Amino acid sequence: MDPTNPAPIAFPFPYGNKPWKIQHDFMLHLYECIDAGSVGVFESPTGTGKSLSILCGALKWLHDKTSESLETRIAARVQEKISQLTHAIDDPNEPEWVRQMERSRIEREARFEVEDEVQARKARMERLEVVRKMEKRRIAGRPAKQIRCEAKPSKVEQDETDFLVQDYESEDEDAAARAKLASELRDGDENGESEQETGDIEELKIFYCSRTHSQLSQFVSELKKTEYSETIKSLSLGSRKNLCINEDVLKLSSAPRMNDACLDLQKGKGTASKCPYLPSEKKELRDFTDLVNASVKDIEELAHLGKSKRVCSYYGARNTIPGSQIVTLPYNMMLQKSTRESLGIKLKGNIVIFDEAHNIIDTITSTYSVTFEKHQIERAKFQLQSYFQKYSKRLKGKNIVHIKQILIILSALQSQLFETAQMKKAQGSGESKKSADGESHFKSPSDFVNELRVDHINLFKICNYLEQSKLALKVQGFTEKGSTSATVSKDGDIFVAKHIPALQQFHLFIQALMNVSLQGRVGIILAENDLNSCFKYLLLSPTDVFQEIVSEARSVILAGGTMEPMAEFKSQLLGFLPQENVRMFSCGHIVPATSILTIALSVGASGQPITFTYETRMKDNVIHDLGNTVSALCAVIPHGVVCFFVSYSYMDHVAAKWKASGVLAKIEARKKVFFEPRQARSVESCLNEYSAAIADPNKGVEGGRKTGAILFCVVGGKMSEGINFSDNMARGVVMVGLPYPSKGSPELVEKMRYVDSQVNGITSSEYYENLCMRALNQSIGRAIRHKDDYAAIYLIDKRFSTSRIREKLPGWIRSASIQDVENLGGAISKTAQFFRNKRISETSSIA
Repeated sequence: MDPTNPAPIAFPFPYGNKPWKIQHDFMLHLYECIDAGSVGVFESPTGTGKSLSILCGALKWLHDKTSESLETRIAARVQEKISQLTHAIDDPNEPEWVRQMERSRIEREARFEVEDEVQARKARMERLEVVRKMEKRRIAGRPAKQIRCEAKPSKVEQDETDFLVQDYESEDEDAAARAKLASELRDGDENGESEQETGDIEELKIFYCSRTHSQLSQFVSELKKTEYSETIKSLSLGSRKNLCINEDVLKLSSAPRMNDACLDLQKGKGTASKCPYLPSEKKELRDFTDLVNASVKDIEELAHLGKSKRVCSYYGARNTIPGSQIVTLPYNMMLQKSTRESLGIKLKGNIVIFDEAHNIIDTITSTYSVTFEKHQIERAKFQLQSYFQKYSKRLKGKNIVHIKQILIILSALQSQLFETAQMKKAQGSGESKKSADGESHFKSPSDFVNELRVDHINLFKICNYLEQSKLALKVQGFTEKGSTSATVSKDGDIFVAKHIPALQQFHLFIQALMNVSLQGRVGIILAENDLNSCFKYLLLSPTDVFQEIVSEARSVILAGGTMEPMAEFKSQLLGFLPQENVRMFSCGHIVPATSILTIALSVGASGQPITFTYETRMKDNVIHDLGNTVSALCAVIPHGVVCFFVSYSYMDHVAAKWKASGVLAKIEARKKVFFEPRQARSVESCLNEYSAAIADPNKGVEGGRKTGAILFCVVGGKMSEGINFSDNMARGVVMVGLPYPSKGSPELVEKMRYVDSQVNGITSSEYYENLCMRALNQSIGRAIRHKDDYAAIYLIDKRFSTSRIREKLPGWIRSASIQDVENLGGAISKTAQFFRNKRISETSSIA
């Protein structure tokens, strides 16, 4: 298909609206990328209707694919079967009649399978249509009622014997695997987790992933606007915390405890101890899945449906996966292989879309990286020793052996931390010239285990034991039930999660060490507070994790508002793919270039060059010059200004200097001043006060001359992503310096060392710069939020004048042009003219 001629594909848009050209281009490229089975990186700035474009483009392809003729589907199934054969069907060594007979057999099987699937789909569509009609009549006939699930007699009181681990005799990995498989089969039989329970065939799917449930709910809201909402079979997946309807389980204070209680209630004997919301009949489960798929529902509506029908929403959703066509789920459910497998998510032949994908590299890295802190080690050891002392005479067989081995490993970890800390102290006092390698040097997992001197213990068996015995939860239950203290230290600076088992973190750490298929390193991070010193398993390359998803799925789409620098995705995620299998698409902003003013300021108010490097940014003259520059800009920028610093500590330091010199008072004379709070719970109130100050900056002040408010924020902080600074909330966005991360971070040092060790790809300096630019681009992306918005952006640092940095800024900023000025006066003049023109434009549009 010729991309320059979009006529062959008509993309339906909500309410009969005609899409903008950039939306049409986005959908066309998305359609072609999916159709070609490629991986796509798509950039579409906020305000351009990205989510809706993703929906309409992907659903159009899905509709066209599922509408193919019977013969086309049969031919495709034949080719699929032939590709799975272990021998060549056209082997010239075989007689012609044998080859023809084999082909005829495959064609018959393919035809029968496809025809059966067509009939099954038809039968289900008829059921769903009946359900939809019934739901419409119900809604039209009476108002919805508030549903409350009354507590059932499912709660099981625990005594001391409940904390005793069962006899454990599995001695080899095969036996452990068989036990796990048997357990999964039992659970599947009891809870209807297999797709055969509902009789639904596996539908071709779009998996839509985003970072938060609020983003997923917003996507579902967009889906409801499309013309496909009446026929598409959709499903919203979530955790037990989001979907469980058993009030006894919901009362528990942590996810691990909820999971454990849920599993116990599934296997309870007798109706009194079993969860009453687990479907007991296949028809009950099938009816629930029909209700889920009959109309588009977000996660809250799915939980409400479970309450109203008294059917477990969590397991009901899992059973709805096979028959669904679009499934929304959080990142972690897709990225973690173990979670995909437990949910029964099958990627083969399906489409996976990651929205808000600018942070997917960091998300994969953090998902597979594990920290085990000193206070957790001490807590785990103390609790396990207390547990073993209590139950040692009642434990049998391998339980005693494995618990003793776990205690040996915990003691070895303690010793390793102590020795490394002592080495560091000796080095600092000059008593030893030996390097404290543990402070910043990382090792391979095998070298780490050898140096720990526990290589005589089979860590694979320890992992299997912890998983099957549920020792971590048993010990935690024993700790909470008894008088054993949950903490080891009384240090008020250490937060201890009382309901998260300490041994669970140990289990995660050992699992990470055993994950030999991934590129990982293990190191010791020494902290100023000794109890915060830790072991850190660091995933160095997200490629292996992502490659597994790409190899199974038909097509994978990475979409975001700001995806620059795109070279990062090619090198970090997609280096294993041929260049022709990767498609890049970036569209401009919907707002005209006249609505964006971007100024690169290389000099401050003093007329001297201004640079915020580590060497210069703490100088008093630089800070004072910055303050006068910001004050001058506040005089000409109307309404709200958002100013980003590189860190909280630097923002606090600058604010203190400005206050002492009187510069802050000059800024406060023009704008009401706000600072981003460090506590997440204070963000909403800060934003509300900031918004109110913009609407009425002189409230309660007679003769006040303030023209709005200014909010000082931090790049990578709580307000640099996901906050909607539209319209008057951000008529000006100021970026102070380039937010390079600290090179003192041991993790960053090891990552850069790894990047340099790779033959093909970017250098460590490029990687370091890309980290900076990705964070910066997210922050300045707060400026323009919709097609009628406008803002001025100020990049204050001499380094913004270099072409290398500018090439990594968002395309919509580059296309609107970046203006250089010789002095602050030039910036003030251009700013005044920009906002004067916008006022004239707004006045004329009203008239």
